[in-house]
Amino acid sequence: MKYLTFATTLLMTLAAHSAALAGMAVTLKPSIIVQNDEVTFGDVFEGAGEKTDYVIATAPAPGKKMVFKASSLAYVARKHGLDWRPNRTVHRITVNRSGVRIPEQQILEELRFALETELQTDQFELSLSTQHPNIQVSLEEEPTIAVESLSYSKRGSNFVAVLVAPAHSNAARQYKLTGKLHRQTLVPVVSRFMEAGEEIGEKDLDYKLIRVSKVGRNTLTNINDIVGKSPRRAIRAGTSLSLNNLGDPVTVPKGKLVSVVFKKGGISLAVTGRALEPGAEGDIIRIENIASRKVIQAQILNSEEVRIITAGQRLANLQQ
Repeated sequence: MKYLTFATTLLMTLAAHSAALAGMAVTLKPSIIVQNDEVTFGDVFEGAGEKTDYVIATAPAPGKKMVFKASSLAYVARKHGLDWRPNRTVHRITVNRSGVRIPEQQILEELRFALETELQTDQFELSLSTQHPNIQVSLEEEPTIAVESLSYSKRGSNFVAVLVAPAHSNAARQYKLTGKLHRQTLVPVVSRFMEAGEEIGEKDLDYKLIRVSKVGRNTLTNINDIVGKSPRRAIRAGTSLSLNNLGDPVTVPKGKLVSVVFKKGGISLAVTGRALEPGAEGDIIRIENIASRKVIQAQILNSEEVRIITAGQRLANLQQ
């Protein structure tokens, strides 16, 4: 009986020793998401027991991921007394770090403030080389960002910025962003829809920031060159004015009845005519004689009178 008890005890001891050598059986979690700065056995396995809080790696940055080779993870697990073996279909284990994404608008505002301070002007647009930058902080951190350093080309339009998130934190992570500056200038624009021939006053003008690269050679930028003039063609609100589409205000609109005068020597004649096109004072336009339906060339004297122009007179006017 004594020998039977000893044998039973020995078998139980050996079984316990074998179980210890085999390790504690654990199960791989189907989805591995960490929130802290470290990856533990408890993040990766179900049933890790006293090894739950054991750190096996540094976690990726918030919003990022890291990949373990399944064979390497199995080796580390067995080394620390956990029994897990990957099946043939599992080769890599992905660990994702949760985070809070900082809105793109918040990033642009911080960049713009830094650039305005550096350039001492707010007359520019900026665009990022990377659309929708993915800058995240952990769930425990403040979703803030700050510009740590900034460099730009004075002759060109490129800039490089180093940002940190969270802002003013000892654990802040750096992010490098590049982009372009588009310098702007204030250009006068009409504040309302204007018909051709309407005289432009100061009350009809507003200012709009336009990229310098988009300001045409004939675009008018001085208000003194605009006030008192009129568009040759109708123009929409918010549109800049071009030298090619600006002239004197219409004195005689198309279709108006005017007095057509002819003077030569002591002879003076006057007939009624209809303007076939609009024109300003001094312009030569086509006039239809109401009585004869004949079309003649006449120079606008004022809003009520035009005078017949001969071929010789037209040439003289062009040479003045």
